Amino acid sequence: MKLRALKSASLLLTLLAPVPARAEVRRALLVGINDYSSIAQQPGYVLSEQTLLRLRAVRGRPSRKTLDKLDGAVNDAEAMKEMLIQRFGFDEDNVIVLLNRQATADSILRLLQVHLIDKAKPGDVSLFYFAGHGSRIRNLAPKKDNPSGLDSTLIPADALLGVPDIRSKELSRIYSEAPKKGVMLTVIQDSCYSGAASRGAVAVRKMRSQPLDPAVSVDESLSGPLPEDSGVLVMTASQEYEPAAELVDTDLNGAHGAFTWALLRALGASPINERADRIFQRARALMQSKAPMQEPVLLAKKGRNARGLFGQPSDSGQMITVAVGRVMGSVIKLNGGLAMSLHEGCELKRVAHGKSAVNIRITKVNGLSSSDAVFIQPDDGERVQPGDLFALEKWVAPDGALLHVYVGKGPLRADLDRDIGALAELRKLMPVDWVEDPTVHAPTHRLSWDSSTSKWTLTDLATSSAPILIQSLTPNAFERLLPRNARARLFVQIPPAAEMVAALRLENVAADTADSPGKADYVLLGRLCATPGTAAAEYSWAVPDLSEDALPKDRFSALPLRTDWFAGTAADAPAEPLRNALVGLTRVAGWLSLTPPASDNAWPYELVLQNAKTQQILSGQEVRGGEQYKLMLRAMPGASLKAVSPRRVYVFVIDSFGRGTLVFGENLENEFPRIGDDSAELIPLTDVTITISEPYGLDHYFLLASATPIDNPETVFSFSDVRTRGAQPADPLSRLLVHTGTATRGTVTNVPLNWSIERLTLRSRPVK
Repeated sequence: MKLRALKSASLLLTLLAPVPARAEVRRALLVGINDYSSIAQQPGYVLSEQTLLRLRAVRGRPSRKTLDKLDGAVNDAEAMKEMLIQRFGFDEDNVIVLLNRQATADSILRLLQVHLIDKAKPGDVSLFYFAGHGSRIRNLAPKKDNPSGLDSTLIPADALLGVPDIRSKELSRIYSEAPKKGVMLTVIQDSCYSGAASRGAVAVRKMRSQPLDPAVSVDESLSGPLPEDSGVLVMTASQEYEPAAELVDTDLNGAHGAFTWALLRALGASPINERADRIFQRARALMQSKAPMQEPVLLAKKGRNARGLFGQPSDSGQMITVAVGRVMGSVIKLNGGLAMSLHEGCELKRVAHGKSAVNIRITKVNGLSSSDAVFIQPDDGERVQPGDLFALEKWVAPDGALLHVYVGKGPLRADLDRDIGALAELRKLMPVDWVEDPTVHAPTHRLSWDSSTSKWTLTDLATSSAPILIQSLTPNAFERLLPRNARARLFVQIPPAAEMVAALRLENVAADTADSPGKADYVLLGRLCATPGTAAAEYSWAVPDLSEDALPKDRFSALPLRTDWFAGTAADAPAEPLRNALVGLTRVAGWLSLTPPASDNAWPYELVLQNAKTQQILSGQEVRGGEQYKLMLRAMPGASLKAVSPRRVYVFVIDSFGRGTLVFGENLENEFPRIGDDSAELIPLTDVTITISEPYGLDHYFLLASATPIDNPETVFSFSDVRTRGAQPADPLSRLLVHTGTATRGTVTNVPLNWSIERLTLRSRPVK
């Protein structure tokens, strides 16, 4: 569903947020920079006094000449503004947005100080959000003060004019002033290297990172406590040593940073005063389904993790309400949309003391904070007034593609078979390292088919140079193109035959086709058959341009890097197994992205594993073959356990092959908490232990808690590479879960709110 961006000037209504416990003022400074080049063309530019002062702390002079253009940073800042105003009660006059050339270093630093710190009084709330390029700068301070020798930076819009990056320590000094004044400061940075302050992307997607400027360095240390040690909450898109992804096309109106896209979705699906660590947990899970190499950071001490995003007391039981702005005949204009996880078909009920019940149904969602609804009973129209509050009562699961895939197109099978034979001979003769699987080992060069020219092309993956057309598949054609001083690692990417593309028939799979690999979650990847001397091809679905040896040991892709390889001799082979494999991938993606709407009855438990031998709760993200664990429910920190309504509990695992297995919850003695558990921090689900075994890889443990039983859980939560079979259940929540488990399309209506789903992701390895 494509959304039209709503300009703040056109917003007619405001969401009635709960009255805060104290009359604090909420201020925000939002920065979004896509284009760094336009401001650099100013003639006669003179560095400001503030810039000259900042340059005194820098050794050398900035030397950048170009900065890559981004696509989604401005979208991020504008969407964040809309979320703050419509969802969290920020006054528009107190939300300052700097876009592109407005976001100079002087403006950012001045408004950080004046708007967020100087104007604020004890008890006020301040938010700084940055979306744009990040980088690093060499820091020559003693290793004890700066072990990595590098500091993170934010790149301002005027960086190409000789203005230095905004250094993390500059920011920290400003941030640290907030807690001294009693101001609740929240910092959100979606930029590269932002674990210490910074933005970028996965593989062929656009990067929000820039290399450090070799001409400059600093020698500085911080004195006093770090901002987070004093109560400042910091969320960053990535670790201090890694880039951050920018997604080309999302369900939130075009390009966005992967972290911001996930954060906006998590905020919309959470109670307004949800704990910060729970928001972060949801955002992290969503983000890593799209950006596996990116690990976000939450810095929240002094109890900030257990409070709301802006430091307010957390209240996960708060009802979601949306206000009526106008009633235009049979149409009700609501000031709430995707920011509240509302979709066409959702039903809401008026909450007004002393007034009769009125039910409405959403017919159109106009954006993050606007939607149209109609009365379920037409006669109710005269009894609804602007300002009336409606609470979400029945939810509708959005219907859309779970994945985007790129298929490509090759020549006819007969012509392709001829080329495959030539490539098989070439593999025997050429002295290069032939990469069999680019999802395991990253190649340095790629030979691929260009359908626009009907030619093979060679691409040097280490440079940005254009692919080179290959005139003939012979050793002589490659000798001058491959490096002589280093052994090349060559991957030959075989295209699908035209007959196979026609036979795939992906129209009934919950995946859309992308027009380029850069817009795809998976590409149809072909290779020469791994058996030497065999002139044949085999295919799989693979994450584009991502390999295991490029992933840090402590990182993984939430989605499988690839499916099995499939081969065949028929003209349309292997279309059928590839289609089934894609169904399996979309099923996994569906479970990873399933985020329920915020409920007024949030359940205060999470799933943990307890080592059966040591009784220790698993603290890391890695397990070994042969280890045994018990399934436990753990009360969330700070959660009230009084009068918690019991729920049916189901635990299922999706392994690295995409196979689902129900491990607990057959609708027999699966209601928790039980009598006597109301004060227990740990509750065992069962005495049965699970043993870590093959297949090793990435395993997702899901905890689903529902106020009502799930129809036939063994069918819903257990699956392999075929569609789940069985009668369509009558319960809307069960129908939603069946749709998710089968990776099929179809809007599911009237889903109740009293359910939740959480995910624990672990990497399993063989016995040491």
